[in-house]
Amino acid sequence: MMKWSAAALVLLLPVALTGCDQGQDAAVRESAEAFGQAVSAQDWARACQLLAPETRSEVESAAKSPCESALAEEDLSAPGLSGRAEVFGTTAQVRYRGGALFLTRFADGWRVLAADCAPQAPKPYDCTVHGG
Repeated sequence: MMKWSAAALVLLLPVALTGCDQGQDAAVRESAEAFGQAVSAQDWARACQLLAPETRSEVESAAKSPCESALAEEDLSAPGLSGRAEVFGTTAQVRYRGGALFLTRFADGWRVLAADCAPQAPKPYDCTVHGG
């Protein structure tokens, strides 16, 4: 799967930052931790459930295989314990040691939009898993 610069993700974040309530921060961190635990356990079915629909679709399309098989073939780094969560309306970023996850909010909760994202100066991030 091609790595993707997450510059487009920055465009998804609203220009004006909205106030973050503690409930949203906690929900974002919970989703990030659940994804990290699934990756650590190589529970690819669970990891795929936690992906945003467009991300899951892109993963399957790029690999020409089901999401679970596609993620198993990637050399994903499991995120460490969730660090700082920043919520920007319906999108969020969780930074952890060595990288970041980007999430987006759906009616049923927060889903991973991009994962295994490493900072790439001067570009914002290079993500192994991402949506279209």
